[in-house]
Amino acid sequence: MYAEDEETIRNAYLHFLSHYFETVIGACDGEEALELYRKHKPDLVIADIVMPKLDGLSLIETIRRHDDTTRSILLTAYSDQARLLKATELNITKYLIKPVRKQALKEAIDRAVSQLDKIKSTILKLTGGYTFYKDREILMYKGEPMPLSKNEQLFISILASEPVHFLSISKVSELFYIKYDKDLSENAVKSLIKRLKKKLPDKLIENRFGLGYRLLRP
Repeated sequence: MYAEDEETIRNAYLHFLSHYFETVIGACDGEEALELYRKHKPDLVIADIVMPKLDGLSLIETIRRHDDTTRSILLTAYSDQARLLKATELNITKYLIKPVRKQALKEAIDRAVSQLDKIKSTILKLTGGYTFYKDREILMYKGEPMPLSKNEQLFISILASEPVHFLSISKVSELFYIKYDKDLSENAVKSLIKRLKKKLPDKLIENRFGLGYRLLRP
């Protein structure tokens, strides 16, 4: 998605970006950009900092409240140290000074795509707005960490390591020992699952008789 209030500039960038992305969305101000982000969930947001209704920094700040995945590139006509510091805090991929050279933008896009590939390899999207971060072994709901115990998080991590397959109680017990050096009996695993199901929606963990458990994905 590209957000820019000047139509001529916006159309030129949209044409340029169409060579790199299958779908490109344009927004004429910050509020429209936020509305389109919520509707389409783009992988990359490129935005001018100075826009009507909602500036680029506020746009990315709003997105970051619930989304650490979407990459962002900010464009500005000013080299403002305070804005640059704020952009760093918001995990911006690149902060470019206008007028932006095509090569500089292409390099920023390449970096964003590389970051996105790396992030997506560590993220497992689940049903109901839940996300599991494999690298941190933490379950999140709409950007907020779920209040689970360490073993409960590890159980989710074990299921996430083989998201397509069902894992039996005995297999989960074995993997607790192999992966984390934790000696959990099958009864202990059953108790853990029972406690966990009270904290999570029924449709997040699928239990199939004779096969075991797995996480449900969209």
